[in-house]
Parts: sequence; structure tokens; C-alpha cells
Amino acid sequence: MTGLTTRRRVLGGAIAAPFLFTAERAFGADQITAADVGGAPSTALRAAFYDPFERESGIKVVSVAHEPDPTVQFRLLVDTRSFIWDTCMVTPSHVLGLTRQRNYIDSLNLQPVPGLINGMLTDNWFGFSVFATVLAYRTDKFGDNGPMNWVDFWDVQKFPGRRALYRNVAGVMEAALMADGVAPNQLYPIDLNRAFRKLDQIKRHINVWWTSGAQNTQLLQSGEVDMSDTWGARAHAAMVAGAPVRIRWQQGLYSTDGWSIPRGTPRADLARRFIAFCMKPEQQAIYSNQVANGPSNQRAYEFISAERATVLPTSPANMAGLAESDAAWWGANRSRVQERFQDWLLS
Repeated sequence: MTGLTTRRRVLGGAIAAPFLFTAERAFGADQITAADVGGAPSTALRAAFYDPFERESGIKVVSVAHEPDPTVQFRLLVDTRSFIWDTCMVTPSHVLGLTRQRNYIDSLNLQPVPGLINGMLTDNWFGFSVFATVLAYRTDKFGDNGPMNWVDFWDVQKFPGRRALYRNVAGVMEAALMADGVAPNQLYPIDLNRAFRKLDQIKRHINVWWTSGAQNTQLLQSGEVDMSDTWGARAHAAMVAGAPVRIRWQQGLYSTDGWSIPRGTPRADLARRFIAFCMKPEQQAIYSNQVANGPSNQRAYEFISAERATVLPTSPANMAGLAESDAAWWGANRSRVQERFQDWLLS
């Protein structure tokens, strides 16, 4: 199969479908296309950013869902100059992958606004949706005296019960090190031998290795497990469904979804105007009131209730317990760590 044929198939299979839906307007000067993660976040994005931006600017925002890892699609857009996206929802790890050997991302040329958390705006990325990997437990099992941190999660004598862990490396390696006494600000570079030795201690006590956010929510909601690592929004979904679940923010890790612009799109200036709009605290508040991810502009909390703030990662009380996941370290090491982890699971 030739490289051209491969590109055509990937573009056709992965991104041509949304293009067909929007082809009539895809290259209009008054429209941009945003690639996001789909699902509930896309609905919240529509309410918080897409529609309000259109009302304010007259620029229509068409949204399409990208693959869980959008970097291949992103590169093909630029390589083939098939600019059917004008901005894309990406994490810092994605950004590193898109700039390591060749720069596929356009500059934003934007200035920070008051209230932005440090690191949320770079030359080529603006982070607006902060999510966290945390510990959650069921209060019908432990009441108010459940595990506080990863040391407690590993303590099967003091906290007996069914446990779950993510069948992936990011977050699990850090949890193992913190359970072994490593301070959150000293996690990187990850000491893999130490992390795996600590994982050896808990392995036989893990009842479920979960593989998706939906599965994780169901485990907590149904009571199949008494405690688990989780994403804050997934634990919150179980809570909304009525499950007696509590989140522990101490020793959590956070990362951020944000916007980048494919290099060369003829609508880059329109996309920059949209991204600047996403910095507004009142718009971020609308988003975080619908999806339990934290705003990157702390002034958004002026428009968020105190009750809602308790389940958002970037509220000051919760943010104090979180450390930032090191995207650069994971970008350089994820493949080899994941391979070792899979071998360890099978051993």
C-alpha cells in the first residue's frame, strides 16, 4: 500500500465523515470547525463556547469528534493541507507529539488574561479543561473514615475491601510511588523499579483492572469495588447517580485539555479569536457547571457555586492536593513503561 493510499484511507475513514456533514460551509470565511472529544463534553462546549462565540462574533463553530488520540489525524490535515479542522482539543502530551520532530501547530499569538493558572497558555496551546486522577471510595463501606491517600489504599489491613486500578501506566506509577513515600513534587523522573516493587505488594488485592471511564463509573456506582483510582468527573458521575462515593483530592494528579491550531489552516485568525473567547471566566464557568472538569481561569469561580466547586479540580481547596502530571516525561517514556506494565500484569 502506498503512502498516498494510506493517507487517503485514514483521512476518509477517520475524518471525512464529519467533513461530509459540514462540507457546504467548511471553507466559509465566517465559520470554523473544532475537533473535540465528543460526548457530554461536546454538549457542554456547545453551551459554553461554540454558540456564545457565534452570537458574539458572527462566526459559526461546527464541531466534530476526533479519535481518542487525535495526533495522527492532526498530522494528516497538515501534511495533505486538508484543513477540515481549524482547532483541535488536545492535551500537553499531544502537543509534544505534534512538535517533537516537526511543528504541526500554529502559534496562538495570544496574551494571558487575569486569573489564568500558570502554564495554561503557551505559544501553541491554551488549556481550559482541567481533569484529575484521584482516589475515590464508597462511604457505605468506610463512612467518614475511608482511605485518605495512596498509602491508605495500599494498606489492606487497615482498609480491607475490593479495589480497582486503571489498566494503564499514567497515574498508576505515580500512585505506587506516593504509596511508597515519594513526595508529589519528586515523582519525576519516575523510579520504575521502585514503582513496580510497590505494585507487587498490591497486585493480588486488585479485584478489577478497569479500562474505560464508563467502566470505572459503573464499578463505583454499583458497589462492585469499595475504592479505586478514578478521574474526578467519573467519580462525580457516580455521585450524581446516587452512589455514596467520596473523592480524595490529596495526592491526585492533574492534566488539561486545551485548544491548538493546525499549522497552515487559512482560518487560523478566526480560530485564535475563538480560543481567546474560551479564556473568559464566565464562559468557563458554564462549561464546568455542566462537566466536572475545572476551569483554567480561577475567576470562573465567581460564577460557580461553592457546592459545585467542591467537585472541581481547580477550586483552591482541591488544587492544593494535586500535582501536575509530567507530559514531557510520559511523552518520552510511555511506550516502554506500558510494555513493561503489560508484562508485569501477565507475570
